[in-house]
Amino acid sequence: MTPIGGEFPATVPPDVGAGWELTRAISPRDTVRTAVPEADGHYSNEYATAAAIAGPAPTGPWAMYLADPAGYRFLGFDLDAKRGNAGRDAGRLSLWLDECSIEHVVAASGPSGGRHVWIALDEPAAPTLVRELADLAGSLLPSLDKTPLTNPATGCLRPPGAPHRDGGISAVVRGRIETLQVAPTTLDELEQLRALLVDAGADVETPLTSIVRGMAIDVDGQPHLIGQRREPSARIRALLAAAPDADTSTTQAAVLVGLARARWRFRDVLELLHTSPALEHSRTRARGAARVPVAADVARRRLSADWRRAVYYVASNPVAGDTLDEDFQARASAATDAVRALEERADSMPGLWGLDGPSQAARRRRGRYSQRAVLRALSLYLVQAARPIVEVDVRRLAQDTGYGREACRTALLALSTPTVPGDPESAWIVLVDHADGPHGATYRLSARFSTAAEERKWSQVATRPAAPSAGADSRSWWIRKLTTELQSIAQDVFAAPHSLGRTAGRSLHTLASGTVRTAADVAADAGLSVDAARRSLRRLAQHGLAERHPGGWSSRPETPPDAVAIALEVDGYLEARAERYRIERGAWGWWQAEVTWLRRRDKRRRKRPGATTATLFSASTAPDFPRYPRAGNQPDHALARALIRAGALERSSVAA
Repeated sequence: MTPIGGEFPATVPPDVGAGWELTRAISPRDTVRTAVPEADGHYSNEYATAAAIAGPAPTGPWAMYLADPAGYRFLGFDLDAKRGNAGRDAGRLSLWLDECSIEHVVAASGPSGGRHVWIALDEPAAPTLVRELADLAGSLLPSLDKTPLTNPATGCLRPPGAPHRDGGISAVVRGRIETLQVAPTTLDELEQLRALLVDAGADVETPLTSIVRGMAIDVDGQPHLIGQRREPSARIRALLAAAPDADTSTTQAAVLVGLARARWRFRDVLELLHTSPALEHSRTRARGAARVPVAADVARRRLSADWRRAVYYVASNPVAGDTLDEDFQARASAATDAVRALEERADSMPGLWGLDGPSQAARRRRGRYSQRAVLRALSLYLVQAARPIVEVDVRRLAQDTGYGREACRTALLALSTPTVPGDPESAWIVLVDHADGPHGATYRLSARFSTAAEERKWSQVATRPAAPSAGADSRSWWIRKLTTELQSIAQDVFAAPHSLGRTAGRSLHTLASGTVRTAADVAADAGLSVDAARRSLRRLAQHGLAERHPGGWSSRPETPPDAVAIALEVDGYLEARAERYRIERGAWGWWQAEVTWLRRRDKRRRKRPGATTATLFSASTAPDFPRYPRAGNQPDHALARALIRAGALERSSVAA
């Protein structure tokens, strides 16, 4: 730890003079920025003037720079009450810092209710790392103003003791002033904070990858097959009108697959939601031997999720040749054998997939549950494809696991990092091909798990129907098992900020068998400490999802997680994130189409699209899309996203 200088009590500076002395002792630069006075004697919120550290205290508010030429010396999280609940966000951030053993100071910035959270660093931090931390934290803390942490040249914040323009001073409410003088936080601890934020659901923007070949995304963000809509088969029409089987999910899946093959859109299917008996599975949920209705928005989300799976399935499996695939059974058996070996190995080490550890160094060596969830999703894709290699889209992973795309991206990196230097097969998965244009990176299992020969890239969701057999039965069992396990945590009530948290989701999943289990059993299966498991179980019981018995704990299936999400005001979080991804996909596809058109010779753009023109990625030299928005000579991606959000692109973006 590096002392900064100065001797001050570990309390709030009692007055502005003491606050100025603290600033002089810890400031990374020789000057501070000062607020501009207004004609009426008050001060504006513009810090456009400067004062020397060696001089007297400014007459009004001042802000201290956070960085010097070497990098950031302090992290100052500015939580603005005008943006959100600053007190709550400060409490959440403080809790995360405590989990990483990062000493910090929380100050009430003034009478407006804002909060400042301070971290002093023992060595300069790179602006790129600090900006990434700001972006990650900002995705979880609505009140965070990231400006001080995104510009090392001008980023500054009022330190403890500095006056506020509306009266009062920045007063410490948690922590000790000496924390800012001693600078105890290391860069390794910041990396720990970064990892924790990612696991908490933080998100940053990443490049887009493609959908399955032959598919399109409509203006509502829903996938569909390219082509003209036609009447479904007589069998599907009969299913739409008849009462569903006892297993309503089976009937709904068959109907959605048939409608997808008939080139229907989601909005067409949505019109049947409240009229067709075949869609009973989306409209209701099981309660004992009966089924009870769910809210309309919940029914729509359930139908949307099943529709996406059906379209990906059909796009990856054209009907022609299904019964002629003589190698399918062998591939299915090889894929399930490899996944079985992988899952048994991963399940045998539940303690590997958690943050618990005796030291920070030990925690860095351990895996994270986000990695386990991504590994489980990859297992699902491999079994569905019956191929040893799958193409992976981080947004698809985010949808299937409930984690953010950044957590999924870093999980892929960790899972493909060898544990033995120079031996790629010592990793869990092996990178086969990097992302290429519209296609995502492809992966296979390590050779210690895989039993099949390598083949070329196949879509991550390619599924192949087959006649009943031992291989097909095993494959179906694994698909159901892995899908159920992923769906247990990919819910708003566990994935959203301010929700029960993924630890609670993992704990509830261990109770899914319906038997009474002790906290120690839950901890062992969920990869948690016993204390953490008890806290999660109590939280689940408080919201009606679990029940305590003399011999342990059990789940309460009669309490739907969606109802708890509504009570916590976090319902719709994953749906909103999917909408954000849809807009990003649209912008990316629009820009790629624009680049393709710009590179053509003798090109001519249509002035007005016709009713039967080609889709966005058509090979036509006269593309059916408007000119990409620009700010001067540069593409304006923000405006493009806004236009897509407003429905400017009425045509679909089609994968190349």
